[in-house]
Amino acid sequence: MELERISVVLRPRAPREALDLGATMLRANARAVWSAWFAFTLPVFVLCNALGVVVGLPWLGLLLMWWLKPLFDRLPLYVLSRAVFDRAPGWRETLRGQRQWPWGSTWAALSWLRIDSNRSLRLPLELLEGLPRRQRSARWSVLRRRIVADASLLTYGCLQFELVLFLSVWLLTWMLVPHEWLPDSLRDFFRVDVHAASTVWMLLTSFVAYLAMSAIEPLYVACGFALYLNRRTQLEAWDIDLAFRRLRQRLLANGKVLAVLLACAGCWSLPAHAAVSPQGSQVVPATSLEQVFQQPVDGADRRFADAAVAAYRDPRFGGERKAREWVFKYTPAPQAAPVSMQPLFPGFAGAVAMILKLALWLLLAVAIAALLRFIWRWRGTRVGIDAVPVTPRQSLRAQVQVDAPLPVDLAAAIRALWQARQQREALALLYRGCVEQATRLLQLPSSLDMTEADWLRQAASMADRTRAQRVATIVRTWQFAAYAGRYPDDAAVESLLAGWPVQAGSSA
Repeated sequence: MELERISVVLRPRAPREALDLGATMLRANARAVWSAWFAFTLPVFVLCNALGVVVGLPWLGLLLMWWLKPLFDRLPLYVLSRAVFDRAPGWRETLRGQRQWPWGSTWAALSWLRIDSNRSLRLPLELLEGLPRRQRSARWSVLRRRIVADASLLTYGCLQFELVLFLSVWLLTWMLVPHEWLPDSLRDFFRVDVHAASTVWMLLTSFVAYLAMSAIEPLYVACGFALYLNRRTQLEAWDIDLAFRRLRQRLLANGKVLAVLLACAGCWSLPAHAAVSPQGSQVVPATSLEQVFQQPVDGADRRFADAAVAAYRDPRFGGERKAREWVFKYTPAPQAAPVSMQPLFPGFAGAVAMILKLALWLLLAVAIAALLRFIWRWRGTRVGIDAVPVTPRQSLRAQVQVDAPLPVDLAAAIRALWQARQQREALALLYRGCVEQATRLLQLPSSLDMTEADWLRQAASMADRTRAQRVATIVRTWQFAAYAGRYPDDAAVESLLAGWPVQAGSSA
């Protein structure tokens, strides 16, 4: 392996740092990775879904695309394994390069190792090293040590990310669907809508799952490849090997200059190591205190020399010893004791503190008094409102909205309100008459809890499509008027009054 050309900074990293390195590698080579990914997986996606449609099983395409993930993982790994040496291949080269790698491990990953949680770490070992089966097994037992848990967490984490992306698209679509089109409960959704899902909806589901897989699977492969590189750096000391190789290159590049410098240094240091006396004899090194100080040694010096000799003979000095001691792994840093600062004027500080305390209590009392005054005024306002006499307009509104019998000629009453410029009351009376007629037609129990969306769903269950359309139109007209302030014109109101359910004498 040409470590000199590697573009990744090799050093032992923690597993989380290695995962960050994988994400960085993927961002740096995103164009090469995803161009090769879509060039191969998109035709396979079309073929799998076409096969599912032909055999009458639309969900088969979704299952096949999930099952073929180990086959697709070869593409990002090929790009990243070349990109770390400053040579990102194009998508054509990536597709042609798949013939160089062995296929036995891929068939194993598609069969009995399909649910292996360490696939991201096993993939570079089997495809990049190309070892025989027995050596590969021994190599795997060493490589997986200490990081097998991180590889499994990477698998489960990427699976969760993929599910989040898949469900987010459908939840966004669910939020945009009108309320009356939604099923009554999730139980009805899974029992009716899912079982009765058409081929188009199943293909859309497969397409959304394919997009989620295309976003997460290359990241999964890149992070596993980074874990593989980090583990080999820890086992084989790639960072030290690379440092020595670079040092050797520098030495070879400056070899002649270094040789001249070493020769000059040797000639300069030669006289110091081979000093010669004036008589031609070599200088004898000093071996005693008399020779060092060139004077006789007295009693004190003799005692010092004897003590030094005795100290060197003591078994406690010299040699090697092993000592074991239990210490805390995380020793808290010593904290300096807080220094209490004495105020300059103790009496003045106490007075200021007392004044501030009284001010806070006074502020709390004012706040409570203001709150009580607001409650009293609000109660008086409510009593005054309740005592106000009801005007004819208010009584008409109460007559329309409360449980009061409908007029005999409902259409005439609605026209009278509409011509009197009481548009909201007219549409409310129209909506109420429509609801009561629909209740009798469908033989439903009278309920005040049903909303406009509930009546739209009830209208969809009517056998007479003309009446169902009229109910839906009246409910929509009332919704626009009640919630948006949008009122129809006179012609639209007349068209709503001409016929069931408000025409005089019309039967339920």
